[in-house]
Amino acid sequence: MTARDLLQRLANDTGIPYQTIARKVNRMMAKGMGLLDSVKNIAKEHGIKETKYRIDATKIVRETEKILREDYTQTLMISAVLGQMVEARGRERLPPPAFFAFIEMLSRIPDAPRDTKSESSTEIEDRTTRIIELMTTLVSVLCEWSEKGVAGVADDCPESLRDMAKAVFRKTKLLQGGLWTCISCGDIVDVKEIIALMCTKCDSSISRSDIHQRFDQMAGRDRTGYGRTFSEERDD
Repeated sequence: MTARDLLQRLANDTGIPYQTIARKVNRMMAKGMGLLDSVKNIAKEHGIKETKYRIDATKIVRETEKILREDYTQTLMISAVLGQMVEARGRERLPPPAFFAFIEMLSRIPDAPRDTKSESSTEIEDRTTRIIELMTTLVSVLCEWSEKGVAGVADDCPESLRDMAKAVFRKTKLLQGGLWTCISCGDIVDVKEIIALMCTKCDSSISRSDIHQRFDQMAGRDRTGYGRTFSEERDD
């Protein structure tokens, strides 16, 4: 179940329009209440059993891994779309914390079969949409929130996913401070200097490569520093 599914269930159970529920949850999260606590609080107000509203973060991770392991080219195309969306503006923009979670997921996928099947553009679009929903839900559950965005790691974040939550938090704080972690080498650079989410050095070094070589360096078999860095893994 994703956040959208959860809010839709709550809307159906309470008879309140989905958009109204979403705005109320957003306001509660801006005050520091987690997604699940916000939903359960609204359910309680309407005399609805709270235990029916839950999200299993580990299942979200497993489903995401399954999608990313299916096919190399599919993962490449999904990554390209999400990379464009995080640089977009307006409604099409992917929230950076969700993209950082995606980066962490890619770092967990060391191998994927190449071109084992031919997906249609509709299939790719559906899987990309699903990944976006999964990642936005995942960060909503793993991270603690405030009116300024990610404020830390949620108290009920599963132990197995705490490193991911910490990485999302750190990279979000860096971005708020005008810094970006290069998705290729992992170096921290001024956000104004990045090109295609990479530092200028990495962009220039792979600009002459074909698209598969580019993906190998960014998110495939031979990447180094893509996602968590050694220093991040050691931090509390």
